[in-house]
Amino acid sequence: MSTATAARAQPSAPESKYEYRWNWAYRIDHWVRVAAIVVLVVTGFYIHWPPTRFPGYETDHWPELMSWMRFAHFVAGYVFTGALVVRVYRAFNSRFDADWRDFVSWQTIRDVPEITLYFLFLRKTHKKYRRYDPLQALAYLFLAVVAVVQILTGFALYRGSVFGLSAPDSFRWVQHLLGGDSNTRLVHYLNMWVFVVFAIVHVYMAAVVSWTQRDHSFRSIFTGYRLKSPED
Repeated sequence: MSTATAARAQPSAPESKYEYRWNWAYRIDHWVRVAAIVVLVVTGFYIHWPPTRFPGYETDHWPELMSWMRFAHFVAGYVFTGALVVRVYRAFNSRFDADWRDFVSWQTIRDVPEITLYFLFLRKTHKKYRRYDPLQALAYLFLAVVAVVQILTGFALYRGSVFGLSAPDSFRWVQHLLGGDSNTRLVHYLNMWVFVVFAIVHVYMAAVVSWTQRDHSFRSIFTGYRLKSPED
């Protein structure tokens, strides 16, 4: 074998040290959902607690800023809905990694105590998981349910059209199910706090894993690559 041929046969440093964790489609979809959630939370707070005094405010009229906030809220809601549909579709049909089985298994439930102790620094190691640890898998499933409820309550509170359908007529069943407009708004508001708390815990857990394992997993959602462990 010639020197040139031998050189070509050797993997490059990145190929030997890193694994391709997230492809570009996963990363784009992730950051689209993040951006949509940030806009929804910020505009949601404004809609819930609007200031009554600022330049341009007129009694008995919607302030211009409130109109823009509501518009941004609804656009972000459509974006989030679309991104969630894409993520669910990719969980079953992605050529890169259809990962729906990682969310639904008996092992996910069985290993919760062990991984919980690990994140509380009461255990030094944990089992190796293919992509998501049990707490991640259950948290993502729970958040998916919360997201669906948030979307339905959001459309139920909307007074325009949704995908060509009248929102008040098409989603009136949601308000009936929850006991009226006030309860629907309360559920929508409380679910927003679920997203806020989840984001904080999610970043904390990702940072802990990246720091303790020294595997660059935290930056992998930006670059796509994670450092391989000795067991890989």
